[in-house]
Amino acid sequence: MAGRSVDLVAAGPCPADPYDPAAPAWALAAGIAARGDRVRVLHPLGPSSAEPPVGVEAVPVEIPLRRPGAAVEGATIASVAGRRLRPDAELVIRDPIGLGPLLGGRRRGGSPSLHGVVRGVELAAYDGVASHQHPVNFMGRVETWRDRRSVRRLEREALGEADRLFYDNPEVPAVLTREYSVDPRLLTEAPTPVLGGPLPSREEARRDLRLPLDVLVVAAPVLSEDPSAPEVDRVQESFRRVRSLFVGARLVGVGAPVARVEPGVAWVAGRDTASFERALVAADVALVAPSAPRFDVGSILAMRARCAVLASPLVQFSTPPEGAVRFAPSPDPADLAAALAELLADPEQRRHLVEAGRSFAARFEPERVASTITAERQLIAA
Repeated sequence: MAGRSVDLVAAGPCPADPYDPAAPAWALAAGIAARGDRVRVLHPLGPSSAEPPVGVEAVPVEIPLRRPGAAVEGATIASVAGRRLRPDAELVIRDPIGLGPLLGGRRRGGSPSLHGVVRGVELAAYDGVASHQHPVNFMGRVETWRDRRSVRRLEREALGEADRLFYDNPEVPAVLTREYSVDPRLLTEAPTPVLGGPLPSREEARRDLRLPLDVLVVAAPVLSEDPSAPEVDRVQESFRRVRSLFVGARLVGVGAPVARVEPGVAWVAGRDTASFERALVAADVALVAPSAPRFDVGSILAMRARCAVLASPLVQFSTPPEGAVRFAPSPDPADLAAALAELLADPEQRRHLVEAGRSFAARFEPERVASTITAERQLIAA
């Protein structure tokens, strides 16, 4: 029996990089398709670095660039993509929810259902940028005020059109309630889906990376491909402080080109999922130390790869990781190094983290997340 027709509006083409902003939408599409639904992903034109997941049809949409880079550019994407939705679509998903109406009043009899995924609040993001990038003269302040008002109006329209809203950041519900008076009963927590591939064996991974089988290995997945990014320096400094305590220990950074040559340190420049997974499978500990508060895909890929996760307190999860992560007291390299030394010296602690991590990572399987986001629910009476 054929499944439902599901149209999903994403922020970009299918990426190979698991850290790409569009990656969660495509992972969600893969999960929906695996459940038997007929899935199309509408996305702005752009270079695609990966093939769409099995069962997912990619539909590029040409977006007119009226004000490139403007704060309200996302509303144009919704307007154009809305005209390309299938007439028989039974469910439409916006990931992320973005700006402006998608259906534009064309819904009849409650069909199609519209579910929105709130990856972040656009108004809060605009305020964060505007505070230090907009001109401070009179005309600059007027422009900022106008753009902020437009962002607020368009985000309110996008949120108001949705039958259900899903979030993966525990701070989102409070902001939506405060800024837009969103009914909390419309909100459901849904973890960020993380799409992975077949994992090599530990021996294969170490052979590919030219790592001995009998040494301790730390893997460091990074968000930025810039070798001068702060998180690159942070993980290298943390490892540098403990290397002398563990004979032969190695650090394998993945996601950035070589920053600088150091003893026991190697960097893998590839930013495809397979490159991240290979490094994590080869490692005993994954050191996840972003430069700003965020969810880090690398932590979930590490758990699936049976790698103990040591994270900076800046790493966020929608729900507590329940013993699946060892958190350092602070993002400072000294605190990260102290926690790393304890973890490298304690195989029993690593084993407990690995076992808890396997269970926790299952929550981020695309098919499991898709079952939450595609589930219908009786609408709340006004």
